[in-house]
Amino acid sequence: MALQLTLNSGINLEFAIGKVTKGKEMQVFAEYFPLINPVLAEYATSQLGSFSITATNKAGVVPEMGSLTNWSCAEDYNKFHNDPRFIKIKPLRDDALDLLWDGHFFISLDKVVDIDTDVEYALVIAEGNPIGLEPILNLPSANDSPRQAYAGKSMSLHLWSDAAEQLLTAAADEAEVFRIRFNAPAA
Repeated sequence: MALQLTLNSGINLEFAIGKVTKGKEMQVFAEYFPLINPVLAEYATSQLGSFSITATNKAGVVPEMGSLTNWSCAEDYNKFHNDPRFIKIKPLRDDALDLLWDGHFFISLDKVVDIDTDVEYALVIAEGNPIGLEPILNLPSANDSPRQAYAGKSMSLHLWSDAAEQLLTAAADEAEVFRIRFNAPAA
């Protein structure tokens, strides 16, 4: 199935990954998200896309899902996280997650990226281009990112390849690689 990721300059793209605690999927997807989505819509420009993660070299708890969300600025991100409505339901989310790695902003640009949801991609965060192939998308980290774990690095998107497969064995401090499949748009 086809998916279009529409990026816009002048905003930031947040990279976030996580893992839901086994048995608590309904708590996240049926309880938390219906409550938080209206609040999130007041602050975030839009969710660009979500994806499943099938492999990574990231150390620690292995993420299983992720998202790319457009934010007009870090200030709106911070306002959302300080909103009393979010603070009230945040424990519902946190209780159901083994991992949440969010707040990583990259500088967006004007571009439409055609995605095939039946194909796997490599999402790579590194200095330079460790895959050595032309990326579909390449965005530098934002200076005003709420989290600075990726300062000085870029996030690139590639079709999954043998070169990406080799990165899975590399140290994550050199390049983090995520083997992902984008979720089809809701009907």
